[in-house]
Amino acid sequence: MQRIQGVWRNRMVNSRTGETESGAEILPITRDDAHRIRPGWTSRFDRPAIRNVVEQYPDLSHWIPETGEYLIAGPWRHRTDVSSVLELSARRVAADLLRSFAAASSEHGLELALLSEHHESRNPRLYERAGFELLEHIMIYELPSIPNLSPDSFNLEFREMLVLRQDDLEALIDLDHQAFPWLWWNSEGEFLNYGRARGVKIYGGFDAQRRLVSYIGVTLFRSWGHLDRIAVLPELQGQGIGLESLEYALLVMAQSGAKRIGLSTQARNERSRFLYERYGFERVPKQDYYLYGEWLQTNGMHLER
Repeated sequence: MQRIQGVWRNRMVNSRTGETESGAEILPITRDDAHRIRPGWTSRFDRPAIRNVVEQYPDLSHWIPETGEYLIAGPWRHRTDVSSVLELSARRVAADLLRSFAAASSEHGLELALLSEHHESRNPRLYERAGFELLEHIMIYELPSIPNLSPDSFNLEFREMLVLRQDDLEALIDLDHQAFPWLWWNSEGEFLNYGRARGVKIYGGFDAQRRLVSYIGVTLFRSWGHLDRIAVLPELQGQGIGLESLEYALLVMAQSGAKRIGLSTQARNERSRFLYERYGFERVPKQDYYLYGEWLQTNGMHLER
């Protein structure tokens, strides 16, 4: 995180203050303001956590002292080029807070300001008023039963990848950035954070020439497993490597005690959706979520990369 924070601080500027449509003043939250914020009982933040965020990522979080409404923000997936709303506690002035957040992100030179609508459902007109557009529909799948798989049935050689090993980390980043669109790239910081998390395992798939051609990331929660990531070299997609990597992930999770397995993918990713649905994964629409955002520098040219 030190490298990421250093980049962020080098970009730091004085964010402008703003006003709501009713004339109430919107201000950046400072460390001295943190004790005045009143998180709700469902909030993921307490006051020390808010102070920590605004110290690390100055000017991105905003509030309205007159009403106490606030928006907490930071990097998205440990990226230094994309910011994300971490919590939005507001009603009538939510669009105003989103506009202030996006303006501050633009002043930092960031490419994109994001909000993930995960556990709530807001009126789409809110995003329209704020200048945010729908970027991604994330679809949730679950496999009702895990097939019996043999460890000897794979053509690829799979081995665990360790993010604390520099050669493994560099190889993962290189493959990741080839396989996924820009929006879904894992940064070095994201790999380090993810790879150290409890229950997480990352495996690389190697061909006969010892070339890394795929990787998978899984998270295990007792009898529940989640397939977090499958990446395949673009020039080898369509040759069965994705299917073999999927089956190795299922084998690993089944051997660890998983009885149910879930995953998510973008609605626009037809190749992945076809693979999962053909294999027997079933949609769980009530768990779907959405990414809204405002392109700040490039007008969305990165979305399809």
